[in-house]
Amino acid sequence: MVCSPMRQILSTLLLLSAPILSQATYAGTAFPLYDAEYRTKVSGIRITLTRSLTEEQGHYHLQQSGKAFLVKLKEESHFTIDGDQILGEHFHYQLSGVTKRQREVHYDPSAGIIRSLRKKTWTEHPWSADVLDRLSQQEQMRLLLIRAEAPPERMALKVVDGPNIKLKRFELVEQATLDTLAGTLRTVQYRLLHDDPEERSSDTWLAIDHSFLMVRTEHEERGSKTVVEISQAVIDGMPLSPDTASQN
Repeated sequence: MVCSPMRQILSTLLLLSAPILSQATYAGTAFPLYDAEYRTKVSGIRITLTRSLTEEQGHYHLQQSGKAFLVKLKEESHFTIDGDQILGEHFHYQLSGVTKRQREVHYDPSAGIIRSLRKKTWTEHPWSADVLDRLSQQEQMRLLLIRAEAPPERMALKVVDGPNIKLKRFELVEQATLDTLAGTLRTVQYRLLHDDPEERSSDTWLAIDHSFLMVRTEHEERGSKTVVEISQAVIDGMPLSPDTASQN
């Protein structure tokens, strides 16, 4: 059985779950690319999480990773973009170490199916362009915000995970200035609408002046709060520093 601190660490890795300055090609892409580093703390233990979005010939690769104790997480999502919609190609999730888990999603529009692996069982769903994986959903939210004239009051995203396709609803909370490890940023805050809001809450802050990059998440459940916050980033080749952040 996984002990309580380890369970919290796994939950934290899953919450964000994704060294700065990779070899991404930034110039001329329709969707701003980035490398980012996040920090969190679980049971007094500091954890560093990384995320990167790269692109090659219209195909995007989103990758996240994190490590704590004997647990290592790696997630990858491959997709293209058509207008304001992310079109999934392949998703892979691997948790290794003392705890092992694997999830996958294969999109096959020619065959009209989406295949999803969870708990060693494959499930087939009818293909639909608006079905996202658990990682690309975060970039879909960012894409919608970039294309919108103003942050929408509500967003709804379909996410496949094993035998289920869930509709996740987000509600705009506010636009406000937020102090982060990377500096002071103008942000927009969204809240995931849970069926049991008194038992748990999930909030996300995205940087308005930096292509709506996710800069903070908070998840609270059963009185325990986990905060993940950005510490540094490179967006479209431009470093995000405390000086530039505080001027925006």
